[in-house]
Amino acid sequence: MLRLIFCLFLLMPLSAAAANEGLLRSVESYLQGLSTIKAEFVQIAPSGELATGTFFLKRPGKMRWQYDPPVPVLMVSTGDTLKYYDYELEQVSNIPLEDTLAGFLAQDDIRFDPKVIEVLEASAHDGVVRVKVRQKRRPDEGELTLEFTEKPMQLRNMILRDSRDQQTNISLSGAEYGLELDNKLFRLRDPNFTRNR
Repeated sequence: MLRLIFCLFLLMPLSAAAANEGLLRSVESYLQGLSTIKAEFVQIAPSGELATGTFFLKRPGKMRWQYDPPVPVLMVSTGDTLKYYDYELEQVSNIPLEDTLAGFLAQDDIRFDPKVIEVLEASAHDGVVRVKVRQKRRPDEGELTLEFTEKPMQLRNMILRDSRDQQTNISLSGAEYGLELDNKLFRLRDPNFTRNR
C-alpha cells in the first residue's frame, strides 16, 4: 500500500496557472538556481504510516529516491524516464519523467506555465511560502503543494492530495546543495539482481 501511495505521488501530473506573480517568480528563480540536492526525507502516508530515505537531485533530469528498509523501493531517473524498482517483486516500471512531479523538479527550465499549471495558492505567511497547483487539463486528479522556508528560501515539504482526497506528506531535512554527485547514483543496474543501494 505504501509503495502504491508514493508511486501515485510521483506519477501525479502537474498543472498550470498564475496568482501572485512576484511570489511565483521568486519560487521559479529559486528552483532554477538549484543544481544538486542531497536530503533526507520522511514520508507520511494517509494511514499515518512512516517511511524514510534519501533524495538526490542533479538537474537537469537526474533524480534518485532511495527508501530505507523495510520499504523495498528505489526510483532513479537519468533524463526522460523514471525507473521504479520494487525489490520484492524484482520488477522495474518505466514512467515518462515529464508526467511526474519528479519531472517538474528536475527539468532544465522550471516554470509555472499557465498553459500547463493551474496555481490554486501562492502565499507567504509566518516565514513559510506555499504554492499549490493542479493540472489544468485534468483537475480531478488531485493537487500538489510545495512548501518553502522564506528566508532563506528552501524547499521543505511536498504535499499530495489525490483524487480520493487522501493526503501524503514528504518532508526534506538536512539538505546539502551544490554537491558533486556521481552520475552512477542515477543508474539502475540490471535488477537480476544486485540491489542498487
